[in-house]
Amino acid sequence: MCAGRELGSAAGGSLLLCAALLAVSCALGLRLGRGRGARDRGALAWLCFDALVHFALEGPFVYLSLVGNVTDSDALIASLCISYRSPCACVNCMAGG
Repeated sequence: MCAGRELGSAAGGSLLLCAALLAVSCALGLRLGRGRGARDRGALAWLCFDALVHFALEGPFVYLSLVGNVTDSDALIASLCISYRSPCACVNCMAGG
């Protein structure tokens, strides 16, 4: 791993989206789990988070994979995939070949 690498804007956007999904799922878990125990509310919040992640993050990736090409898309998911595959340009990695 290179020491000089920073999070790109796509990765920052993805982290913000995950944080928003976590906040929404916790609110849904507390709202839908009224009158239940703490474990049930926690499990419901986790299930809401899991469902939201499947719909918001994995759904567009599957759609782009089936309908078009992820590489040619400008979506957030596609930018994460492209930035992950780009080679590191630091001195240590360039010297190694």
